[in-house]
Formats: sequence, structure tokens, C-alpha cells
Amino acid sequence: MDHFTSPQIGLALRRLRKKHNLTQKDLANGICSQAEISKIESGTHSPTIELLYALSRRLQVPISAFLDPNRQQDSLKTIDEDLLHRFRNQDFESIYKESQKILEQHDSSFEFVLLYKYYYYLCSYRLQKIDYRTCIVELQNLSADYLTSHYSPSMLIRIKSAIANLYSENKSYQHSINVYEEILKLNFDSDDLVTEKIRITYNFSKILLDFSKYEQALQLIDEAIEESLNFKDMSVLGQLYAQKGDCLEKLGATKEQIIGAYDKAYFLFELLNMNQYKKIISSIRSDFLKNIVSQNS
Repeated sequence: MDHFTSPQIGLALRRLRKKHNLTQKDLANGICSQAEISKIESGTHSPTIELLYALSRRLQVPISAFLDPNRQQDSLKTIDEDLLHRFRNQDFESIYKESQKILEQHDSSFEFVLLYKYYYYLCSYRLQKIDYRTCIVELQNLSADYLTSHYSPSMLIRIKSAIANLYSENKSYQHSINVYEEILKLNFDSDDLVTEKIRITYNFSKILLDFSKYEQALQLIDEAIEESLNFKDMSVLGQLYAQKGDCLEKLGATKEQIIGAYDKAYFLFELLNMNQYKKIISSIRSDFLKNIVSQNS
């Protein structure tokens, strides 16, 4: 688990402890050892995220009270990365409970509250505590908060992408398409956001393929491939070429065009050691060639 290393934390912890007239033993009771509190205050030990939250609850202050502004942003990023990793591993229950505790405190910083709300709603849906329509409404309200109270392009894009995915998962394809079109009208004016745009375009084109809008899907795929090459971003380039092959098949393109797309996808998957994708592409390519042979025999 990630640790916070700023000496600011130790100084803030000592100040807040004394403000509450607590001894190190009092503060540590039920949370950690007195020795650990002593080491943190002296700057020789770094607390984990979990420990820092436990101490913030005991002292009845937001976690941001331990941090300077620069460290607050670093900690927000660290917590987001941790939550995202756990979410991708489907650890929905623990994220839900952690988010619920944070949101019940009423003393966390606004940025932390907004972040935890995002995960809270998604995990509530994954745990079937709310339906997808309720989740979408809550996420829409959250995006309004980000737009009016704490503008964050990356979070707006992430929230709207989650809404589009929820629509898609529940077969409301036209609603999903409408949201994706709305997302692509946003400004992607940094390298990080361009990378995110590529991933969004890839997801959007998958929906268009499912909705049989092949020409529009192919146009988006080609744009995403071009941007991936321009920014030297290979994160989904192989998947884009594989998708292009599928799209070209459905549009009745030439054998050379289709095989060319699949071969580029295979090369990229091999380059990046994505063996499972290699097997899938090999199977798709083989099936395509068999179909060509059977049609010509």
C-alpha cells in the first residue's frame, strides 16, 4: 500500500493531537501502536492511506488537514489510483464501505468527497443496491458538481464515459451513442486527455459496431489510429486494428484490406506480449480465410 512521506504530516499530526489534548497512547488506541505515532510525528515513519484515514477520523478532521496543497493533489491522485485498481479487480464491497464512511463524515475536503461519490455510485450499482437508471441520475448530478463547483475535464470525461457504458450494458444503445457524441465534443487539450480520447473512441466504435453503424465506426477507428500513431500511444492500437478488421469485413472490403488490419493487430499484440489477444486474432483471421475459401469453392 502507498505511503505518505511528507514531514508535513508528522508536524500536523502532533499539532492536531495536542489540540485535542490527546497523548500518543490515546491517539493510537485501537488504531496502531504508540511507537508508530511517535515515529510518524518525528518524521521517521510514513503512514499508509488507511492509517491516515483512521487518524483523521479519530481527530475529526479531513485527511487534507495533514497535507499542504501540493500534497493534497498528490494524495488525491494516489487514492484515485488505489480505488481504480481495486474497482478493476471488482473489489466493489470494500470500496462501497470505505466510500460510505468518507461520505458520512461531512468533514472531508470537497475534492475527496466528489471522488468518493463517483466510486460509491458505481459500486452501489455493481452490488445491485441501486438500478442503472438511478446510478446514471446520480452520476449526471455529480458531473454537474464537477462542471460548476470544481471544474475537472478528466473527471467529467470519466463520469460521462461511465454513463455511456451503463447505457450500453443495459442495451440502451442510442442513449449510449448520444452520450459518446457529447463526450467527443469536449476539449481534449492535454496529452493525457488525448490518450483518454483514444480509449473513448475505441469504446464508442464498439457500440457503433453493435448498432450496425459500420461506416461511422470505421471513420472513428481511423481517427483513433491516426491519433495513436501521432502521440505514439500503443495502449489500444492493437485493439483498434482488430476492430478495423471486423468493421471492414462487415462493410465487404477487399481481402487484402481486412487481412492487413488483422496482421497489424497481431503484430502489435505480439510486440506487447498480449498473448490472449494474439490467440483471438489468429482465430478470427483463420476463420475469415476459411470463409473466403468456402465462398470461392
